[in-house]
Amino acid sequence: MQRMTLPYASLSMSFIFPFPCERVFEWWTDLQPTGYVGLTLKKMDILKSEGNKTKVLTRWHYLWFSFTMVETLVIESNEKWTWYSNFLGVPAVETFTLRKRSAGCELKINSVMSPTGFRKVLFLLIGWYWRRIDKREWNSAAEACQRELSVTKGSHLPP
Repeated sequence: MQRMTLPYASLSMSFIFPFPCERVFEWWTDLQPTGYVGLTLKKMDILKSEGNKTKVLTRWHYLWFSFTMVETLVIESNEKWTWYSNFLGVPAVETFTLRKRSAGCELKINSVMSPTGFRKVLFLLIGWYWRRIDKREWNSAAEACQRELSVTKGSHLPP
């Protein structure tokens, strides 16, 4: 029997920044940001850090609902990190990869949500909305990264 591929289960996005990858990495993995946090992501608190794994309590606000999630950030290298979460019983794995480019750095985000059982039906009903929020959140974060890194020492925006 062939497995059904759910629409919206995978989402890939890519952003180019005119900064060194080291600075982009630092911005995207900062768990105690002093500037931008997120459109729907409102706060992050470190619960436990051990080696390259950090458990983080994230606070979100979608529409009229506020909720918290325990997520795990695994930093695999200065060029790759992954967030593991579980929202309404739907596991998500979001992998961020940096690649040096001649004019700066490219960030690729690959997100996979894997609902099982009755949650597949839930995902079919509202998966499109979750992904719309993800796109808005990551586009907004990329804009904030661009803005915040451009005003800090060592930026190298083109003239």
